[in-house]
Amino acid sequence: MSKNAYGFTISEIETVLGAVAEHEAILQHVSFERRALQETLGRIQELKAEQESHRAARQVATQKLNAEIAKSRGLVEALRDAARSKIGRRNERLVQFGVAPQRRRSGRKAAAPKPEGGGQT
Repeated sequence: MSKNAYGFTISEIETVLGAVAEHEAILQHVSFERRALQETLGRIQELKAEQESHRAARQVATQKLNAEIAKSRGLVEALRDAARSKIGRRNERLVQFGVAPQRRRSGRKAAAPKPEGGGQT
């Protein structure tokens, strides 16, 4: 596990605070550091809860965004269909709508005649 991982950090802080509490008689002179670490632990836990709240809000926002994107795709298709209908299927202005106009097929060229003899010797 990474030394910067949240769980490892919390575990490490709680272990140290527990050890300090167990040896309180010997470590009386570290009461300032102990209180500061306890306050820091509290802030870390609050910030982690806030981070998780933002993560949930981000997921909700992503779901809403995906729903709107899906809705927009349908509307884009409807507008393209309307443009095809009103402007005409063969009109080159359809390119502005991202639609390839229906173009006439070019005539097929006659196949090149095969050389006589089949090229075998």
